[in-house]
Amino acid sequence: MSKIVNKESITYIIFGVFTTLVYFITRFMVVNLTGNSMLGVTIAQVVAILFAYLTNKVFVFKNKDWQPLVVLKQLFGFILGRLFVFALDLGLTFIAVEKFSDFFIHLFFFDKINYDFILFSHPLTTKFIGSAELLNEFVFALFVQVLAIVINYLISKKAVFKKTN
Repeated sequence: MSKIVNKESITYIIFGVFTTLVYFITRFMVVNLTGNSMLGVTIAQVVAILFAYLTNKVFVFKNKDWQPLVVLKQLFGFILGRLFVFALDLGLTFIAVEKFSDFFIHLFFFDKINYDFILFSHPLTTKFIGSAELLNEFVFALFVQVLAIVINYLISKKAVFKKTN
């Protein structure tokens, strides 16, 4: 257990949560401004990837090598590692939000929720979960972000920021 739960993994989870917040805020700002979920995913992924790269390099894996070639190589590997999650996010958004949202809204009973309840109608949450459509999008975005934290940690630790002794 001590190999899995250590300072590095705890720091990664903390910055993974921050990255997820950056992702959600960016995604739903874009969705609210444009009404376009696919554009929201794309912009949020780019912003979150850059944020995650910097925080992982500096705070999680404490990599102090800032030589341009090293940074480019790491950034390239980091981005490649995240392309799978990006594709997963786009695919799930396309299926669950763009094409078959009504199916998933009915499946998960999001259409039976009282959106006047304070949790859904509060000014801080209404633009994220204030309707069946937004709640559906939020749930699938959250699912992808949880997967992203696990997948991206393994890729970062084993490939991008691996320690060479």
